[in-house]
Amino acid sequence: MLLTGVSCEKMILGNADEEANVVVTISSIEQTPFKAMTRATLSDVCTRVNFIIFDKEGVRVAQKNQEVGDEDFGQGRFTLPLGDYRLVIVAHSSNGNPTVNKRTASKNESVSFSNTIGFTDTFFASRNLTVGEEAVTLEIDLTRIVAMIRFINEDPLPVNADSIRFYYEGGSGSLDALSGWGNVNSKQSTWVGKSHFGAPYEIYTIPWRDKESLDVTVSTFQDTDLLTSTDIHDIPIRRNSITTCRGAIFNGKVSKVQIVINPISDERG
Repeated sequence: MLLTGVSCEKMILGNADEEANVVVTISSIEQTPFKAMTRATLSDVCTRVNFIIFDKEGVRVAQKNQEVGDEDFGQGRFTLPLGDYRLVIVAHSSNGNPTVNKRTASKNESVSFSNTIGFTDTFFASRNLTVGEEAVTLEIDLTRIVAMIRFINEDPLPVNADSIRFYYEGGSGSLDALSGWGNVNSKQSTWVGKSHFGAPYEIYTIPWRDKESLDVTVSTFQDTDLLTSTDIHDIPIRRNSITTCRGAIFNGKVSKVQIVINPISDERG
């Protein structure tokens, strides 16, 4: 699937020549079959890692963005003044870094991904962090925070189709930095080009704590001309799980779509 994200400047608090007093290392990722986490195995499940640090007021004070190939991929090092902080880590495969927003009167600190192309498998951790006189060394386990919907079509694509759009509502493209649950009513889109035709088609979203379904419109196009459109309502979703929709997803006959939901662990060991 095509991947997405938006750029965000690299922020690292402190003098680069100073010795780091906070070292954070990703030690495991939920339900992946790795006995020990290394840079190589981490790159099997994500291509970007963002380490973000907020102060007590919810203002971002430091951030380190990493990509596959970086020498320190999977480890964040910071030089921070003494005090209390919130550490947030997101690991994903978007084509850019997320936007980070400070706490407001109505919303906790948040991390947002662009919805212009699509979303990816995404992992998360959030921890309180106290920096004192002694250096802090942390090993962090990441948790998957997305639901995946897999579409398997049993009807043919229109002959002239050169793209497919999955447009969906009910999930979120932004997460609460304390809980990892969705916090924005997003309208999300994933586009599939002709070179990627062939089932299955997969989309991701960040579920809300209290919302458990998506409404999806599957459309096919020739250039900008709409060829077909199928609405599939109330697709159940669950964090860290795959919902499979199998049937005639291109001809509008929603009643033929069969839906099954299984934990991602069933496929990944």
